[in-house]
Amino acid sequence: MGKYKKKDIIIVCIILVILIIIILAIVLFKGQKLDANSTLVNNLYNYLGSNDLEICNGLQVYSNEEVNYESLGDEIRLCTAYRLLDEENISVKEYEETEDETCNINENITYATDNYDSDKCSVEIINKDDLNSKYKEIFGQDINDEREFSVNYNTICYSDEDNYYCGLAETYTKTFGAEPHTYRVIKEAYKKGDEVIIYDYFLKIVNGECYSSYVNGATNNNCTNELPEEEEDYEVDYDFLKKYGTLYKHTFKQSGDTYYWVSSIPE
Repeated sequence: MGKYKKKDIIIVCIILVILIIIILAIVLFKGQKLDANSTLVNNLYNYLGSNDLEICNGLQVYSNEEVNYESLGDEIRLCTAYRLLDEENISVKEYEETEDETCNINENITYATDNYDSDKCSVEIINKDDLNSKYKEIFGQDINDEREFSVNYNTICYSDEDNYYCGLAETYTKTFGAEPHTYRVIKEAYKKGDEVIIYDYFLKIVNGECYSSYVNGATNNNCTNELPEEEEDYEVDYDFLKKYGTLYKHTFKQSGDTYYWVSSIPE
């Protein structure tokens, strides 16, 4: 009996050593696993875009190829910083309508009246330093082009002296068609060295067809064939996304006590 017990102990020890080696390999390769529901992970996840697809031109980091600082573009970066500003960094001022039924902020900036039928314009005013601070927090560097940017189809922000002014554009174009439905869920998150890496599944559905990414996505016929005829009957849960969605890797790099977004890549 003693002989068999000794053999059992040896087998158990070997199994434990193998498990430890596997765990160490995972930690060294992927890093320390983070709680996907933690404040850190959720704050960083907000950098990737809003589920309100009219804001900042939708989920632009979910492309069919790598998206990084340069490829994301100035306008989307500025809009992202605006979207994530704290409320105390935005003040609102009302301007009276002029004879041409618009409001002149100054000689360079003119906005349409509220709802295009009011006698005043409500304009958001943002200090450039505040916008730059949020921009640097998200992207790791200062704003390099103080250009105008659109928030959605009818709201535009202009730069002038020390501030940005955001209000209703005098004219706008809204595209009509089937509304896209987007679904995404965090799979896991890791901290490795000075980086945080978040993996998530993403899926876009438009007019009853599945697409592998938000930008330039190919159709996914296997997914499309699984969809019910009516949109209200869609049941896109974690298992569905895991099976038919695209896995993305989002990388954030440490800067002091915070992390900034570096890239998003379909796996």
